[in-house]
Amino acid sequence: MRWIDLAHPYQEGMTHPPVAGPPCIETVLQVGRDPYNLQRFTFVTHLGTHVDAPLHFVSGGRTIDSYDLGELGGTGWVLRVEKAPNQPITVRDLEATGAQVERDQIVLIATGWDVKFATDDYHTHPYLSEDAARWLLDRRVKLVGVDCFSADMPVPLRPKGFDWPVHHLLLGHGILIAENLANLTVVAGRKLLIGAFPLKIRGGDGAPARIFALEE
Repeated sequence: MRWIDLAHPYQEGMTHPPVAGPPCIETVLQVGRDPYNLQRFTFVTHLGTHVDAPLHFVSGGRTIDSYDLGELGGTGWVLRVEKAPNQPITVRDLEATGAQVERDQIVLIATGWDVKFATDDYHTHPYLSEDAARWLLDRRVKLVGVDCFSADMPVPLRPKGFDWPVHHLLLGHGILIAENLANLTVVAGRKLLIGAFPLKIRGGDGAPARIFALEE
């Protein structure tokens, strides 16, 4: 078997949500000076490669710690959908992949935008159209993942009163969202075993995750 890592590493100064600062990684104890090494990591729940729980946008929604492992992993598709900056991913794009997406599968969308992580261009990413999100909802998938900053419209395009329609649609129907994935192009166009296992934060609206694909 071959394990494919689909997560970005965490480090100070990394790409982060506009409403929150970058993570703070502090060495509290240091080997050589102290008996052992110990670090303190301060971060928001939606930093780097992470999974959104319904509570992120739904009042009283399900929390990230309430999911068992079977709900966070399983068979899934990695769909290759290459788009220009700020362009929507459409139903036609999803159907053109030829993937036979079925109920309770995981769908990851490889746009190639992960190579722009930590650059200014990362924030002009492609995004899911509402129709494409509904197409995934109609197939009752359990998790949708993207290799860019957000499944919704990029920040520079958001009009006044923007309400994150894709997040509301998917999370509102219990479909988890994973964002800031890496290396999807390596396995694009394939059906694989996928795991998206976030930190088990009690009452959490989401959490950083080590996401991977397993190739036999």
